[in-house]
Amino acid sequence: MKKHQIITVTFLLLLSSFALTAQEKNKKEISTVKFETSIDCENCVNTIMKNIPFEKGVKDVKCDLTTKEVTIQYQKDKNKPEQLKRAIEKLGFTAKEVKEKSKADESPQGNRQ
Repeated sequence: MKKHQIITVTFLLLLSSFALTAQEKNKKEISTVKFETSIDCENCVNTIMKNIPFEKGVKDVKCDLTTKEVTIQYQKDKNKPEQLKRAIEKLGFTAKEVKEKSKADESPQGNRQ
């Protein structure tokens, strides 16, 4: 009887460890890229919002008409910023990737010469 309990407990421990590793593999690494674009009206925003979500790995798209920026969250293993840039350009807009500014660039002391 004790052997049966030990075997059952061992089996359950092994099963739970396999389940945990499977869950870790399912977590996809999400990245964010921002593009400065030539959008200038609501129709432009609608065109982006209707088409870019269908690109591989895209999880979220945000358009800011005032700054003319498009922010895209995507899975790193399924897409790349270059491909997303081409997708925007295929829709007839210009797209230039915006690199995030470092804190040194934003501070007034960082710009002194």
